[in-house]
Amino acid sequence: MNFFNRIIIVSIFSLTLFSAGLILQEALKMYQDDTLKDHPEAIQSLIDAANSNNSDAAFLLATSYKDAKIGASSLEKAYTWYLKAAELGDGDAMLMLGWLYYKGDLFGASNVKKAKQWFSKAAEQGVNEAIEMLEILNS
Repeated sequence: MNFFNRIIIVSIFSLTLFSAGLILQEALKMYQDDTLKDHPEAIQSLIDAANSNNSDAAFLLATSYKDAKIGASSLEKAYTWYLKAAELGDGDAMLMLGWLYYKGDLFGASNVKKAKQWFSKAAEQGVNEAIEMLEILNS
């Protein structure tokens, strides 16, 4: 690959990241203003970004489903997107998976063993709340 081709590829990649950042910024504002549900194109952009391995988009989607910001609350959809974000290394998503298992709302009963596994992974990422939960659960 010659120099100019590399420059073009890097430029396109940089624009894609910049565009994804703008989409996330706008979607987050809509989430905060409780208007995300009124913008199906923004939701689709988040889904596309999450499916392209953007952990921030996956986390925002998960939280939006959990908090009923894009329709009725859906812990199943929240779980799916938290799992995607966690698999991409998002410590906060790992924390949320720990909470879902700990509370048991999605699974019908608390699963402390699985909760600890996710809290441990989040703690390894430096998430303080996960560290605190592990201290509580292990005491």
